[in-house]
Order: sequence, then structure tokens, then C-alpha cells
Amino acid sequence: MIQELMIINQAGIALFYHNFINSDNLNDEQTLASYFDIICRFIKREFKESLKMLTLDSFKFFFYTHKSNYHLVLKCDNKDIDRNILESFSERTINTFLEKYNHVLENFNGEISLFKSFSVQILEILESTFKGQKKDLLLEH
Repeated sequence: MIQELMIINQAGIALFYHNFINSDNLNDEQTLASYFDIICRFIKREFKESLKMLTLDSFKFFFYTHKSNYHLVLKCDNKDIDRNILESFSERTINTFLEKYNHVLENFNGEISLFKSFSVQILEILESTFKGQKKDLLLEH
């Protein structure tokens, strides 16, 4: 179900990107992050709402906005999605990220390679949050 994950800061920079399907990274995750940030800001300003889900023909993007205004975006397949599961996973993931990298984020200088090691925690969070349900959350190829 979950194919990719991205954490975006308040400036629209993708701080962290993880692909659950394969080890290939997007070539344009920074461009995509800035588009997502613009879309979220527009919806918040014009409609006084938060974007939760964006549905395309083949994918769904789930948006979680933390109280700190960091965004977590999950790219999922276009099947029925339990939003409560995605919400729980997103909240735990972004809280863990912000706690782990608080000292780096306070003095962030644009160096996103500092966050690459978070992939290990993502898998741990996934496993511990859903205790064996990991296969249901990840799209198996």
C-alpha cells in the first residue's frame, strides 16, 4: 500500500525521502516537495482546510501536517486505504523524525544528507506500529 514517504519542511524542502518498493530515489523529489508545499499552502489559505488526500488515477497521496508545519506525504497505491492507519503511522514517524533531528533542524543549513539514516527508523516504526501487518501496508511486487 505505502510506496514512498517524504518529509517536507516549512520551506518546501524534502528533508527525507524513502522508497519502500526499491532503492531508487526520485530524481525530482525536491521539485515534487515544493509542489506539495505550494498545494498545501494554497488550500490552507484559500479554503481554511488542510489537504489530507490527493487522488490520481494510479496513486493516492496522503498528507499529514504536523503542528510544527512539517509535512509528511505518503504515496500509496490507489486502493482502499485505512486513513486511521496512515494517520497513526504518519504521526509516529514525523514525531520520531523531529525528536531525533531536533538539533540539526534548529540550525538547518540545507544539508539533507544528514537525514538519510532515518530509513532504519522508518522500518522499525512500521514494524513496531503494526506488529506483523507490514505486508498489508507495503505494496509487494
